[in-house]
Amino acid sequence: MGDMGARRAEVVSQDASRTRPWVVTSASAIGWALFTMVILHVVSSHDPVLDTISSYAFTERGSGLLEASVLSLAIGSLALLGALLAAGVAMGQTGALLLITWSFGLATAALFPADFADTVDVTTGRVHQYASLLAFLSLPGVGFAIADRLRDVAGMERSRVLLLRASWIGVLSLGVFGLSYALNAIGDVPVLQQLSATLPVGLAQRMTLLTDLALLTTLVLVAAKAPGASASTTKQGQLRH
Repeated sequence: MGDMGARRAEVVSQDASRTRPWVVTSASAIGWALFTMVILHVVSSHDPVLDTISSYAFTERGSGLLEASVLSLAIGSLALLGALLAAGVAMGQTGALLLITWSFGLATAALFPADFADTVDVTTGRVHQYASLLAFLSLPGVGFAIADRLRDVAGMERSRVLLLRASWIGVLSLGVFGLSYALNAIGDVPVLQQLSATLPVGLAQRMTLLTDLALLTTLVLVAAKAPGASASTTKQGQLRH
């Protein structure tokens, strides 16, 4: 049993070694995306409460920072997929597909700007809109898919609870964003105009983005912790025998 335990511990160590570069790459890319987005909000003259994030693609200062930030977030999310797979985190085809949809939705939205300027084709704006919608809708599902498969994994209960909470908060913020978008679209009615002023689209969108970043951070922590949890499970099995 000792030899079997040693071999298992060696496998876990190899899993951790494979996972670490993916985790570092993912965390670095996501962190850089957040840093770039903050800088963009500081240097741009746009209103962070009223203006949508997509409108920052057209700014007199900080041009190109939005695209760089969103593309970095997409790259970090794809690296996160690699980290989760390398760590042996069971996410199923659904979870993997949703994370890929999120990543490519972000990349597409970055490459196809919204039609806030006359020089942007309406079709390009539609592509941006639907790509962004797919991305925002996909990410909470990743959290739920992975949390469901962590149910019986020893040492991951706390991470599972955090993941579930982050996913539900993501769904709630997405609902608030959808409500603000709907109120803004049909805001000709006086009462709806007042509600829309209380819940601006720009503010609701940033709330959604922040919750998505929190969910991504939680997923990075899950990937980083998973090999250690496997080692804990192995040790518990050895003690029982």
